[in-house]
Amino acid sequence: MGWQITAAAAGALFVALLALHVRRQRRERLAFAPSSRYHERLRGAQLHRQVRVALYAVLFAAGGHAFFLAWQAESALERHGLEAEATNLAGRQRMHSQRIGRIASLLGQSPAQRATDRSVLAEVLEQAQQDAGALKVFLHSESQGTEEVFDAAVLARWDESREALNAGAQALLDAMRQGLPPGQADIEPVQRAVEPALAAAEQLVTSIETTLRARHRSEVVRYKLWAVATIVLLVAMGLIVAEPTARVVKSQYLRIASQARELERLALVAELTKNAVMITDGRFRMTWVNDAFSQITGYAPGEALGKSLSGLLRSELETQPGLAHIERAIESGRGGRSLLLNRRKDGSELWLDIDIHPLHEDEEGQGGFVAVASDITERRRAQTDLRIAAIAFDSLEAIAITDGKQAILRVNSAFTRITGYTAAEARGKVVGRLLRSGRHDTSFYEAMWQQLHAHRHWQGEVWNRRKDGQIYPEWLSITAVTDDDGAVANYVAVFTDITQKKLADETIHNLAFYDALTELPNRRMMRDRLDQIWASETRQQLAAAVLFIDLDNFKELNDSRGHDVGDALLIEAARRLRACVRVHDTVARQGGDEFVVILSDLHPELHHAVKDAEAVAEKIRTTLSRPYDVGGAWHCTASIGICMLHGSDAPVEEILKRADIAMYEAKRAGRNAARFYDPATHAAIQLRIGLEADLREALPRGQLLLYYQPQVDANRRPIGAEVLLRWRHPMRGMVSPGEFIGLAEETDLILPIGAWVLRQACHQLRAWADAPWTRDLQLAVNVSARQFRQADFVEQVGQALNESGANPRLLKLELTESLVLVNIEDTVAKMKAVRAMGVRFAIDDFGTGQSSLAYLTRLALDQLKIDQAFVASMLSSRTDAVIVQAMIGMANTLGLDVIAEGVETDEQLAFLSASGCHCYQGYLFGRPMPIEQFEKQWSGEAQAS
Repeated sequence: MGWQITAAAAGALFVALLALHVRRQRRERLAFAPSSRYHERLRGAQLHRQVRVALYAVLFAAGGHAFFLAWQAESALERHGLEAEATNLAGRQRMHSQRIGRIASLLGQSPAQRATDRSVLAEVLEQAQQDAGALKVFLHSESQGTEEVFDAAVLARWDESREALNAGAQALLDAMRQGLPPGQADIEPVQRAVEPALAAAEQLVTSIETTLRARHRSEVVRYKLWAVATIVLLVAMGLIVAEPTARVVKSQYLRIASQARELERLALVAELTKNAVMITDGRFRMTWVNDAFSQITGYAPGEALGKSLSGLLRSELETQPGLAHIERAIESGRGGRSLLLNRRKDGSELWLDIDIHPLHEDEEGQGGFVAVASDITERRRAQTDLRIAAIAFDSLEAIAITDGKQAILRVNSAFTRITGYTAAEARGKVVGRLLRSGRHDTSFYEAMWQQLHAHRHWQGEVWNRRKDGQIYPEWLSITAVTDDDGAVANYVAVFTDITQKKLADETIHNLAFYDALTELPNRRMMRDRLDQIWASETRQQLAAAVLFIDLDNFKELNDSRGHDVGDALLIEAARRLRACVRVHDTVARQGGDEFVVILSDLHPELHHAVKDAEAVAEKIRTTLSRPYDVGGAWHCTASIGICMLHGSDAPVEEILKRADIAMYEAKRAGRNAARFYDPATHAAIQLRIGLEADLREALPRGQLLLYYQPQVDANRRPIGAEVLLRWRHPMRGMVSPGEFIGLAEETDLILPIGAWVLRQACHQLRAWADAPWTRDLQLAVNVSARQFRQADFVEQVGQALNESGANPRLLKLELTESLVLVNIEDTVAKMKAVRAMGVRFAIDDFGTGQSSLAYLTRLALDQLKIDQAFVASMLSSRTDAVIVQAMIGMANTLGLDVIAEGVETDEQLAFLSASGCHCYQGYLFGRPMPIEQFEKQWSGEAQAS
């Protein structure tokens, strides 16, 4: 029945398609009654729908046919499998009958195998019954709903013979299970039933095969009928749908071909034009462009189609007034023309002169636009260049245009401003004769004109003369303008006055290579010259010398009298240095108060060169030692380090370093000296550098200690102590004050160290105030010159007293003679301010300096301290004894206390006491000691007294 249902469905589909086609034909005849160009195009559009319907119908029919065939094939494959299985089952029935008969015969012959044969017989009998059941199911299902049924008589005989055989075999098995041996009476029924069963099974196989062959032939006939029906359906669809559609397509194609020939002619015109032609749809999306569009814009047609012109060319429409004109023209249905700025594909500027018009399809509306654009970028650029040229001609640069014979035709206002010649005065004159200064010879102008003739251009620096006779430098650029034949028609000269530029360049050069204060070469130029001299002396085996000069105590002048006075001294020192050397020698300022002198071309023999360098160094030292008149006389000496260059392979940086080391050696020798570089000195400097680095960490790491040396009265009772600084180095152990105090002074580390000592002394006074035996003890603190010269020194003392709560009357600050005599007015003011707090002052190491008694009377002093050098020699030197007695007498006269330091023997104590000195300090009473030892020692003596 499947093929009948399929045929009916195909017929129904055919009728439906036919009815649809008839209805469409009637509608199209009604729709296309009025003949017009619009309706023809509408018919062409509807034709596409017909073609699509025809294709879909054919595809549907072919798909349905393929689906049906697949379904039929699957069903046939399944059925054939079942049929093959049935045939196999029928054949196995014969095999089972044969095996049952053979096993039954063996049961009576071999008693030994009887148990095994019984088991095999049971298995064969069970399998035969299962196969018979499956076969009967198949035969029953295949006999339903089909014309080719199996032979019922054959099936009955097979079933009867099979049942008889199985019954006999089952009876035999039952007897054996009861333990009875099979007798002939039990075996014979089985053997008699075997032959009929075999014959019936053979007839069954033959009947099944005959029936199945009949079925296969019937199926082949049905497939042939279905194929014929399919062919008839496809032919009908072709006649009803495809043939009319093909005729309409043919007519439409002929019409399109005619229109295409017309369009080809129009396109040829559009392609040959140099202007860009674009056709857009109603939303301004481009549907066609010509080759000129690609050449002008850089966009290929494939990149342009489907995009708007403004979006593709990145038109800057919002800033262009021409856009409003085009919009108004389009809204009114007319065309419009305007200039618009766009961008090419590479981003360059593109000016287009666009003429755009709508494409009218019919009275119902418009179908798009056609635009023709010409590239006017070069024209716009030329116009802009002309405007710029007109403006540039009146720019700040002077311009002179001459004819081919160099006669001036035109000049701008800048020419008049720079040269002083008006346009009327310059017109007709030859430039070279009008402005020539005479600084350049004939060869200069010949070279200039040779390059100008060869390259049509020349530029360079020229000195010319103004109308008033002033000579000035200018930067001149001359360009030759040729005509079509290559002959020079004009010259254009452009020049600027570079007077200020050259002055600025000179200033910049001086700032870069010369010291602004002294006008000496600076460090940079000095290094360059030293590099040159080092290379020259090494190559020619000559000798040279580098002198590193430092002005002694220059910082004190700056601090006491101000930087303007210091600058005046540096200027005078630079003048004196230049006067001490030869013209080809170099004097440079290294920085601050340091100078470098480079002596070149010395004697080839080293010992002679050393003598020459030593003589120059001595001359410099003597010259710089003379007094300076800088708002008052000032004495300033110089320390000089010398490093020789003679076959040395040391780099320039090392040479300067060696000279610097030698200079520091001169300073350590007492200043105002000259020293040659010594490797041993270098090692000492390295040691000093390491010591300086360690000293910088000593205070933060708590390595500095305060020791206290007792000061006593005539009864040897303690009246106080002097605070002395000690340094316990983690690696070196205790470092002598002589090694690091001077270093601290030179590196300004004495400032934080001195402030720390002052604070610690004040805290110690406050700690002593709570004990009866220590509350009246005084502490003497040494103040360095750098610490005292600080602007906030008075505030430091006040802050230390306020933070600690110490009694200021018990604090005594010891100053040196050299300190108080520098800037005496500042010294007096600070001492008075500190003394107003209650703090006392003492002059330390009195008698070792060059004190002025007049100055001493102005100072707020409380005590004189006799230096230990006088105390040590007063018993052996009559002169020193007289000096000690004089100092004691002067102190008593001025109302000052006197204390002697360095007292080590009773004889010294007796002499001082007899001379009127009643306060002492020295090893006789105790060495410097930590505070714990000091308190332990003197607390016991205080309690004993």
